[in-house]
Amino acid sequence: MLKQLRFYVLTSLSLVLGVFLSIPTASATDAAWARLARGGYTVLLQGADASGALSPSTDTSTGCAQVRTLSDRGHQLAQKLGARFAAKAVRIDKVLTSPVCNAQETARLAFGAAPVEIVSALGPLADDDAVKQSQIDQIRAMIAEFKSSGNLVMMTDRANITALTGIVPRPTEAVVVSPPEAGETVHIAGRIIFD
Repeated sequence: MLKQLRFYVLTSLSLVLGVFLSIPTASATDAAWARLARGGYTVLLQGADASGALSPSTDTSTGCAQVRTLSDRGHQLAQKLGARFAAKAVRIDKVLTSPVCNAQETARLAFGAAPVEIVSALGPLADDDAVKQSQIDQIRAMIAEFKSSGNLVMMTDRANITALTGIVPRPTEAVVVSPPEAGETVHIAGRIIFD
């Protein structure tokens, strides 16, 4: 009897705690969507699941458009991602993507109507610290230079997003940024959790 009571109390507490912890995430996600609806922001996303590749290849000599690199789940997530932006009526003016094929395929599936440009700086971070810093500086410059009533999507990978923002995003999370404010290298305007 005591075990059952303890089980019910712990289960109830877990449910209540789960509801309260999800409220800030939901409202933060809503606030980020509202910012994107106004335009002028950059959305940092990582490519969807690749099928079986442990480290994505940047070899584009075969042409990424000819190859399906996403798993079935990744393919579905990319399509849902695009549908979510469309449902929220968020205008995407331009998509910049890593040369990595799964990032290109995700961009094509999610944002096919927007112009897509491959940018080498959005690829995997270099091992050399000076080259890595140059990549990050190039990405920051693109964020700072973007001025539009729509939004810019940067399809990159988790390491780049973390290096730019200090955030380790979930696989189904977007980090919304804008040009830096006083003392910042990039301004974090919000986060969107897609699941």
